[in-house]
Amino acid sequence: MSAGTAGGGRLRVEWSPGSDRLTGICHCGARRTAEDPAEIWAWLLSHPGHGAS
Repeated sequence: MSAGTAGGGRLRVEWSPGSDRLTGICHCGARRTAEDPAEIWAWLLSHPGHGAS
């Protein structure tokens, strides 16, 4: 899954096959891994300096 941001960057969520792990990737390159999709999207959308506005 991916979504655009107001600044034109891309936010991505990648699933690791064979697991419940998801990795959120900000357009700046920052990454966070978790099992809860809501946690990943909340982090991506509120990532410091890159929040959706």
